[in-house]
Amino acid sequence: MYQYVRDLDEGLPAPAPPADVTLARESGADAGLERLDGDLARDDTVVVARSDDGGEAAGQVVVSVGRPVRVPPLGATVRTDGAYVWRLYVPPAHRGRGIATALVAAGARAARERGADRAAALVATDNRPSQRVFEANGFEARTLHTYYRFRNATRRGRRRLR
Repeated sequence: MYQYVRDLDEGLPAPAPPADVTLARESGADAGLERLDGDLARDDTVVVARSDDGGEAAGQVVVSVGRPVRVPPLGATVRTDGAYVWRLYVPPAHRGRGIATALVAAGARAARERGADRAAALVATDNRPSQRVFEANGFEARTLHTYYRFRNATRRGRRRLR
C-alpha cells in the first residue's frame, strides 16, 4: 500500500461535490456503526455524501485524529502524525462525478479544524482511482508498505518513495 501524506497548513482545496449531493459531518458516535466495519471510534469524524433526491448515501470517508487505527490489509495498527484518512467509499452508481474528491477535501478540512497539521492515507498499489483522488487533493505518495503472509511466515516491508 502507498502511504499518501499532505501538510494541512495551507492551500486546502474547497470541497466541491456535484450540485445534487450534500456533504455532512457526523461523529463516530452517531455515524451508525453498521455502515462501517473496522476501527471506528466515537471521536472520529465521518464525512458523508448524500444524494439530494431522497438522501441516499453517495459516499463516505472517515478521519481519525491523534489515534492509531487498525489496517487489516497490513496486518498492523497504523500510527500517524496528525490525522489518518480512511474508509473512502463511493457506491458504483455515484462514481465518476467528483464525490470522492470532495469527500477527501472535506475530510482534510475536518482534520485541520480538529488541530491536525498533517494527514495521511493508505491506498492499495493497484487502486489508481483512489490514488488520483488523493493526488488531486495535494497528497503525495511517500512510503510503500508491504505485507506478505505465507503459512506461518510473515514479512513486512517499508520503503521511502520520496
